[in-house]
Amino acid sequence: MRRSILFSLYIFVIGFCTCLVMIALARSLGNNDKKEAKLSKNTTFYKLGQCPDCKVISTRHWKVGKLRDNNDLHLVSGRLMGIEPFASNAEMEEKLPGLLRRRKLKALKEEADTYRLKNLTHSEPYLVPKAVDLLEEIGERFHDKLKELNLPSYYLMVSSVLRTNESQQGLGKRNVNATKNESSHIYGTSFDISYKEFLPKHEKPAPEGFCRHDMMRHPLAEVLTEMSNEGRCLVVKEVKQACFHITVLE
Repeated sequence: MRRSILFSLYIFVIGFCTCLVMIALARSLGNNDKKEAKLSKNTTFYKLGQCPDCKVISTRHWKVGKLRDNNDLHLVSGRLMGIEPFASNAEMEEKLPGLLRRRKLKALKEEADTYRLKNLTHSEPYLVPKAVDLLEEIGERFHDKLKELNLPSYYLMVSSVLRTNESQQGLGKRNVNATKNESSHIYGTSFDISYKEFLPKHEKPAPEGFCRHDMMRHPLAEVLTEMSNEGRCLVVKEVKQACFHITVLE
């Protein structure tokens, strides 16, 4: 009899304690849910490219310079290192083979390891050899940055390359960043890289996601800052066309 009473009492105590534990656990989970709900309510997530910190080059999280080298400096380097500008598109077609043969110009690869060419409506995919080398090194260093961040590989998107005076004048009518008088693009020493578009290596568009800071743009800006500090290039961040305008230095 006593054993039966003790056993029943033992079962009651275990059951009571289990209930207390379950109640405490339920309350704890409820509080966590409230905290998470509060966090979600006070935290704003932006669609890819819409985050305010993505609209400018952030110096709070990345080692990025101003990247505002004056256009006059780009022109000086272009005149020193570049070709004689083509007056027209027809003149370029006539003289281009000879310049390529004498290695004054070099064609960009259609399927390079680190970059892809956008639809070039006002320029042609040619640069002086040192500018091609610069572009390829920028791509390699950009990919190294992504590896350090454990990010997948993305191609850089080259949006403008060699222009003629004719194409430059035509571009000036629609692009406020394109000076109507002279641009270093006409010397084959400059190229533009988009900081808004990056192509995944599997060649499919990146799915729209959410971000606090653009994980593509800032590593690229870091690379350009480093190479600018090394005296390898001049860089200006263009706003309207969302690209970095880059000119090779000797």
